[in-house]
Amino acid sequence: MKNKKGQDEAIKGEELYEFNPNVLPEGQSSGDAKYDELLAQYIRLQADFDNFRKRNSSTASVMYASGINDILVEILPVLDYLDMAIEAQKDDEQRKGIELVKNAFMDVIKKRGVTEMGAVGEEFDPNVHEAVLTVPAQNPADAGKVVDIVKKGYAKEEKILRHAKVVVAQ
Repeated sequence: MKNKKGQDEAIKGEELYEFNPNVLPEGQSSGDAKYDELLAQYIRLQADFDNFRKRNSSTASVMYASGINDILVEILPVLDYLDMAIEAQKDDEQRKGIELVKNAFMDVIKKRGVTEMGAVGEEFDPNVHEAVLTVPAQNPADAGKVVDIVKKGYAKEEKILRHAKVVVAQ
């Protein structure tokens, strides 16, 4: 369709096709070999372009997700610094202020599907934890369990952004 200025317009959500009386059903020939060859080439090009568009669309979404994950990984040390500042703070009012900032960061990354991994008392799992130290178990039931977290771990959906660095009882 053309508008008043002669520019092409597309109807939103619809694909427009022009009727071409020269296009014949598959298996028939128009009698003109050059036309048949060009028509076959056109159909192949159209299929190739559709495949390219689909492949490009999936690649773009993968690249976007990868970019988000990269940014989230770079934010994680900021959360560690905020945790250290909270622990070191003696003044309750200042501690509350730092906790508000940390909670704001946590809200942002939780909206992106990030969750904390690793907790004291759970079984050591090498897929989730990175053991940085082992200590003798004070209780035989605690053997193989996490007794302290040195650095929190984070995951986004099924992808681990950072393994939890933990102390394990032996």
